[in-house]
Amino acid sequence: MPDVQFGLSSYKRAEGDLPELPVINMYAEQAPTETGGVVLQSRPPLADRSANMGAGPVRQLYKRDGVLGGALFGVSGSSLYMDTTSLGGINGDGPVSMDGYADLLFAAAGGSLWGYDGSTLAAVTFPDGANVLKVIVGESRAIAIRADTQAFYYSDPLSDNIDGLNFASAESQPDRLLDCLYLDGILILYGAETVEFWPSTGNADLPFAPLQGRVYKKGIKATGCATKIGSTHAWVTNQNQVCMTEESNIISNVGLEERIEAATNVSLFNFLINGIEMLGLRLDEETQIWSLRSGMWSEFQSYGESNFVPQCWSGGVFGSAIDGKTITWGSGFTDLGGVFERRFRGGFPLNGGNVGIRSLRLRANVGNTGFLSGDYADPQCEMRFSRDAGRTWSQWFPAPLGAQGEYRTRLEWRRLGTFDDPGALFEFRTTDQVPFRVSAVTVNDPGAGRSR
Repeated sequence: MPDVQFGLSSYKRAEGDLPELPVINMYAEQAPTETGGVVLQSRPPLADRSANMGAGPVRQLYKRDGVLGGALFGVSGSSLYMDTTSLGGINGDGPVSMDGYADLLFAAAGGSLWGYDGSTLAAVTFPDGANVLKVIVGESRAIAIRADTQAFYYSDPLSDNIDGLNFASAESQPDRLLDCLYLDGILILYGAETVEFWPSTGNADLPFAPLQGRVYKKGIKATGCATKIGSTHAWVTNQNQVCMTEESNIISNVGLEERIEAATNVSLFNFLINGIEMLGLRLDEETQIWSLRSGMWSEFQSYGESNFVPQCWSGGVFGSAIDGKTITWGSGFTDLGGVFERRFRGGFPLNGGNVGIRSLRLRANVGNTGFLSGDYADPQCEMRFSRDAGRTWSQWFPAPLGAQGEYRTRLEWRRLGTFDDPGALFEFRTTDQVPFRVSAVTVNDPGAGRSR
């Protein structure tokens, strides 16, 4: 039989009772050495930096080399932090944004606009004392969205002075502005029902002007649902799709859009894994990750938690959604000192007839444990199967991943019986402290039978 198709991109769809194909704490990567050209790699584990920002949660992080000496800033709970030092409280319970000049940091969370100059944190005078949804810096100006309006305001260059006449309004239709980005000299304004593009003009009195003829008829779901990635931008639309660059370039699948629609809290953030840019879509109880390089989705989980612990990232550091921890990618194979589970599924349909499975083989990087004794000297991979498209499952069956140096170990399960319509579905997982890469899953290999 040919190779078993295994999930390279996470998929779950309630409508139609389709089988789920989770890809947990792994991601697809091109591999020219493999027959299929693609492998699943384990994500790196998370490590506590032991540099907490209070009790948390860490709502947003910001670090730029040229801003206030490249310090790491964060909003944790209701306070602004520089590294582990609280600078004072900020108001607002909405999504947090931060940006700055070389000597001034701005922060907003749906309340006042705040500024920190390296010594003092103070509210910035904003026209009419209005609340600010989002703040960014573009053309050496602070740009702030006024809450519950279609207006954005901008400061004088390299200043925190925002005159009441320094504003403009999204023009295509009267939908509220909810988010904005500044990318390659263009201010991108995300409204509730449209997206507009306002290039820089070079005019000191009118620094931005709308680009005529370029208005997307898809808006944004909420503040915090837009981010830069690569050389472009991505956002969650008011139609519950994740789009990149163009409104027609939809990178989400229907099952994911179904869950976005049902979620109360939705946000986007981006980060790096080994130089690969990743887009993180955080929902109420799951965080889906999209790889800019492979175009595949996977789910990152933290063992024992209802969601992935990180919820924001800047300068190589994650912020924790459950406490004040700041987190980085670590080494080894424990996740924040705990269990690190990696899991995925594969299978094939059977439209009539049946097949007897005498051997199921998983091709992975065996024999690579770093332990010569103890629990992980003989690491295991577990498999379970379903004969009814995932409605019911067998128990978990372990198989050895090979002791140190046993590079010819066959990761194999034998005599699994006969499978018929609707097909065979297999799930694999390991929680042992070993590397885990997956290249192929095969059934009834001609050479099946040797285990060592």
